[in-house]
Amino acid sequence: MFFSKIKLSMIIALTIALLLTGCSGQPAESDGVDHPPEPQVEKIKVFTSFYPYYDFALTVGGELVEVTSIVPASTEPHSFEPTPRILAELEKAEVFIYNGLEFEPWVDGVLELLSGKDIKIINASEGLDLISLEDHDHDHDDHDHDDHDHDHDEDEDEDHDHHHGEFDPHIWLDPMNAAKIAERIKDALSTVSSDNTDVFEENYSSFKAQLEELDVAFSKELEGIPSEDRKIIVSHSAFAYLARRYGIEEISVAGTSPHAEPTPAKLAELSKLAKAYNIKHIFFEVLANPKTAEVLSKEANLEPLVLYNMEGLTDEQQRTGEDYISLMYKNIESLKKALVK
Repeated sequence: MFFSKIKLSMIIALTIALLLTGCSGQPAESDGVDHPPEPQVEKIKVFTSFYPYYDFALTVGGELVEVTSIVPASTEPHSFEPTPRILAELEKAEVFIYNGLEFEPWVDGVLELLSGKDIKIINASEGLDLISLEDHDHDHDDHDHDDHDHDHDEDEDEDHDHHHGEFDPHIWLDPMNAAKIAERIKDALSTVSSDNTDVFEENYSSFKAQLEELDVAFSKELEGIPSEDRKIIVSHSAFAYLARRYGIEEISVAGTSPHAEPTPAKLAELSKLAKAYNIKHIFFEVLANPKTAEVLSKEANLEPLVLYNMEGLTDEQQRTGEDYISLMYKNIESLKKALVK
């Protein structure tokens, strides 16, 4: 009987212990006072026009931001038009980031919609050293192919009609431009949520360090390549800022618009340039229509390579966790392959 009482007491004690530890198997801690649930941190609502600024905002804001890209990541942004639904959502934004330089033809209507609202608006192109499209055109005219000047001018006119702008809009492909834009994002987030300034400063400093390492990697990996060999043919002129920073000359099939259709004479001119400069590769982009570049690839016997312009990510890239930094390192490898003779 005594043994049975001891056994019963042990069972009761063991049952109580299990109840206290709960399902996690960890000892339960309680001070006997009912506490309210931990408050959820309200994230800053950030809207960006398209992918690179989504990446920058998420990197600087971290867990304190909820970022929405108006142009879906897998969509080519040049001809995109936002839906009424996303525009209605945009009115809830606390920060809105766009490229400017007439890259987003719909943005004027958005700015009018947001006028007078308490929203921090960042035009990413402000304060940067811009490349004028006129200078860009003159760079192409420097090639000594006078017999095709008339057709070349027609292509330029088509390109200007598309953008209606003075400057090349692809500013984000210079890593140091990216660092300046990220700093402005950090400042805007700090204004909206001053209690978290230290977090934004730390995230920005880390991102800036990565961009500076990327900048050094570009210069180091391309050093030793003579200036006369630093020429690339691209499907559309999205890489002028990248090219300027690292001493590369960009020769484009279709100008700054991926939708421009070069004439047969322009394709013949580019084919001659490829032979004259011993260019063996042509760069495609993953989201733009590669039709004209494919034609040139076959006509001039050029090997296709991918150069990422970061205007968006494919579904596969999103699944595998690619981002601005990782794809820019892949660009280094592609450029090395094309430029090292």
